[in-house]
Amino acid sequence: MFILAMIIIGLLSYLAGLSSYLYFLKVIYDQSLGSEIAFVIFATLLGFILIAYPAFMGIVYAVDQVAKKFKLLLYPLACIAIFFIPTLLILLIWGGVSPFSDEALLFYFFYIFSGLVFGIGYWLIQKMNLGRVFKSKTNKKTSL
Repeated sequence: MFILAMIIIGLLSYLAGLSSYLYFLKVIYDQSLGSEIAFVIFATLLGFILIAYPAFMGIVYAVDQVAKKFKLLLYPLACIAIFFIPTLLILLIWGGVSPFSDEALLFYFFYIFSGLVFGIGYWLIQKMNLGRVFKSKTNKKTSL
């Protein structure tokens, strides 16, 4: 059940990011994607699968190891904090785009909202007791 929940959270997280990209493209720049939708899906999916999702998994593990309280706040904030890393991957692959450009801003929105949904979704998974990313090790004493 945990694996299914994590797949659903991953899909919802990606869709939240893509929706935010499209929303801010329309609201801020009064534009739509048109024929560039395939490129945006490819670029964001690449950054999401290679960087963001594995980083989110590591982040929620780290939060679990360090914090005992305020996880509803810490999971999303920690996942949001890495928004620039997948964006930089996308910018490095296709080059020529400044990290302060209009295009980069849209990718920042993508990964900010993706991290927010992932963090809240993982918190819900924990509240439903469906499992954890990594099982905690039990201290086994060995006798000689």
